[in-house]
Amino acid sequence: MRNYLWQIKKIILSLLGHKTVGARALVINDNKVLLVKHSYTPGWYTIGGAVEKGETPVEAVQRELFEEVGVKCLTLPKLFSVYHNHREKRDDYVVFYLVDKFEKEWVSSDEILDAQWFELQALPHDISPATQRRIDEYIGTRMVDERW
Repeated sequence: MRNYLWQIKKIILSLLGHKTVGARALVINDNKVLLVKHSYTPGWYTIGGAVEKGETPVEAVQRELFEEVGVKCLTLPKLFSVYHNHREKRDDYVVFYLVDKFEKEWVSSDEILDAQWFELQALPHDISPATQRRIDEYIGTRMVDERW
């Protein structure tokens, strides 16, 4: 039901010409990346979510990191790139950060089913295509593309 309501909301916002901004992060530690599985969609993803009213993208990514997986940034996340996502009739911008200095405490979240560290060269088979592209850009096997 939750996924259905989210789909309806996206359609209504797109019909109104609404633009959204999201913030996501690639959390790196010892050549490993932290990925999550959500309760509402299959596959492994980077961590992040919507930038809320009155919030900057960097504030949003720090909030999402803590809410979803208990990551507290010790320094400001480093801006990696800004992407445009025009799938499913959306007009969405994603501000993407790198995080490599942090403290971690495990938290539980209704939104996150699982969080795991993966070697950059041994990623899971069911990683999302956009997550795979961001990791490829990070390790230098793909040019950075402004489309999500």
